[in-house]
Amino acid sequence: MMALRVGKDLFDYINEVKIERSKHAMKRRLQQYTPNPDSIEKMENIDQKYHLIVFSAEWCGDCVAYVPALAKSLAIAKNNMIQARVIDHDNYRDMGDEMDVGKLPTIIVFDKNWKEMGRFIETPKKYATVEEEICAILDSTSGTPKV
Repeated sequence: MMALRVGKDLFDYINEVKIERSKHAMKRRLQQYTPNPDSIEKMENIDQKYHLIVFSAEWCGDCVAYVPALAKSLAIAKNNMIQARVIDHDNYRDMGDEMDVGKLPTIIVFDKNWKEMGRFIETPKKYATVEEEICAILDSTSGTPKV
């Protein structure tokens, strides 16, 4: 999938943000954010491959909040079965259009065969945190332990 080729590692994306105010806010969020421990445990125990494609933009306040939160959650979980790449929506708007991305951030969760499993769009809707929302999508698939 092209998203893997053009996408960046979450931490690389944060470090390469050009808008200084956004970069500073993302790095501060990365340092201060405490992920939900139950979600971390779920992520640690994932036993099937998943791909997270994150559409983001530097100027987007929700992206500034949720991309670092997701990055920290995945870093703490340290599970190579969950691969995440960030796509700069401003640079790859056509790809966003092809994948029906209307709001940012949009995190699309795919299984190992690139079947879409679900989406996180803009802000948490059902749970308090981005990692809880992602875990809810993963919980809806087989191979993911309920904790």
